Amino acid sequence: MKILVANRNYFVTGGPEKYMFSLMENMPQHHFVPFSVDFEKNRETPYRKYFVSPPAGSGSVYFKEYKMSLVQKAKYAFSSIYHLEARKNMERLIVAERPDVAFFLNAVYFSDSIIDACRAHNVPIVWRMSDFHKVCSNYLLYRDGQVCEDCLHHGLVSALRNRCGGYQRSLGAAAIKVGGMWLSRVRKVYDQVDYFVTPSAFTREKMIQGGFSPGKVVHIPTMALVPEELPKPLPGAPEILFVGRLSHEKGVATLLEAFALVKNADARLSIIGDDSTAHAQQLKASIPESLRGRITFLGFQSQEQVRESLKRAYCLVVPSVWYENQPNTVLEGMAHALPVVVSDLGSMKELIANGETGFRFESGNGAALAERLDALIQSPQMAHDMGVKAREYVQRNHSMENHLHLLEGLFERCVRRKDAS
Repeated sequence: MKILVANRNYFVTGGPEKYMFSLMENMPQHHFVPFSVDFEKNRETPYRKYFVSPPAGSGSVYFKEYKMSLVQKAKYAFSSIYHLEARKNMERLIVAERPDVAFFLNAVYFSDSIIDACRAHNVPIVWRMSDFHKVCSNYLLYRDGQVCEDCLHHGLVSALRNRCGGYQRSLGAAAIKVGGMWLSRVRKVYDQVDYFVTPSAFTREKMIQGGFSPGKVVHIPTMALVPEELPKPLPGAPEILFVGRLSHEKGVATLLEAFALVKNADARLSIIGDDSTAHAQQLKASIPESLRGRITFLGFQSQEQVRESLKRAYCLVVPSVWYENQPNTVLEGMAHALPVVVSDLGSMKELIANGETGFRFESGNGAALAERLDALIQSPQMAHDMGVKAREYVQRNHSMENHLHLLEGLFERCVRRKDAS
């Protein structure tokens, strides 16, 4: 089977890219055809000639890096609603390669144009959700430091009132984003998508609340690789580990507050994630002098470096204050037989059985998180047993084999339906 994969980046920046490359590696029986933005950091591929021009130069990946003229800004705004170049290039790619199915990941950048390109050539579409952008104008169901479901309950006018425009907070950006979402709904363009795949049952529920047909939204649990051997307990001070984006919604401020309350004076905290951002600098500045020798910001790390850190850690903490879709970090920690401490929001309730495979705590409550960490540190045997149960849970529910089987079945269903039409 030939599978067209649409994702904004063709290099690893987060979960969608890790998933994309893992899929390509573990489904060698299929031929994958990538479609991305032409960034200089991309992996080499013969399909690069079909990639879309970057909005602010091939070296500028993130919006904060963009330096655009007024003309470029106007073009970028229009492309956010409908990306003409993306449609043209994808149609060229489809004509040249004749894919059996299209698989969209982090593809919202290309707008509805790529749906129209596939529809014009009768290519079935499966779209895997990595956030809530189909039902929330800022993708996260999170605003001003707290969970927000205004768009779900009161419609898109809430996004204008709240100035939610993607990752930007301005009325202009909100008008562009809401305009695109409104146009999608008026055109009923998502009727052309065969299936939406959600990593968690929670995300499926939110998609349905947002108006999507239950028959189109399929929950396929995220896959996780489980090391063959259980990691051996390490001597020395217990190391608490955080891995992820250092942004407000990830709740690292809550973790720092909790760590200051942990009773074990030998405990250490290691934080993996890009620490060059303004928010990361604020987090560093907030650490009292008495704790600076025990808290280490390791910066961005490769996947191999993260795995080595997971092997060393005593436990993993995911203190998010937003609805996580289904964080790979939690599954990776569990796969490495770590007890995982998570906030009690969103899909994390599905993953962590409180007191069995880890602990849950009230989101944003540093004192409650400290209590959970103290309980784990004071009882190494309990922490070990939780980690073993966590690993077994991942083996049962998130195996690579099961995920690929379910996904491949979905692809085959799409192809059969196309052939029958």
